[in-house]
Amino acid sequence: MTAMVVFVLCTVALAGVMGAAVCPAELDRAVRRLRRRLAPPPPPSSPSVASAPAIEELAADVRRVRRVALAPAPGTPMARRRGILAAYDDLLAQAARTLEVPDLMSELPEGTERDAERLRLEHLLREAGLVLDQSRTDLR
Repeated sequence: MTAMVVFVLCTVALAGVMGAAVCPAELDRAVRRLRRRLAPPPPPSSPSVASAPAIEELAADVRRVRRVALAPAPGTPMARRRGILAAYDDLLAQAARTLEVPDLMSELPEGTERDAERLRLEHLLREAGLVLDQSRTDLR
């Protein structure tokens, strides 16, 4: 019985050494995966501070995406135009939440009602002090 245990342990050790020599990348990945599982989770950060960008950054993003959304380059595929418009809508909704302006953007499907809500939200954000036009930021 002892000889059998020694034989199994030697076989496992030899297989480990051969595996490390033949497949070092897989061994490295397995070690990293094991370390990640055994490592303590990172401390939770404050969601209001970490997830919300500053209003200045948000305003700059809104202006940048608005410029592309309102005047797409000629030949831009329709899927890209819709994606840019969806990104612009998301930024408007995020700005509205930050400035505590009521919006219905996420509840409306694409179409005329969503376009009207976009215009209404732009107006309310301007009234709240958010500068949406690039030309107006040069004057300040």
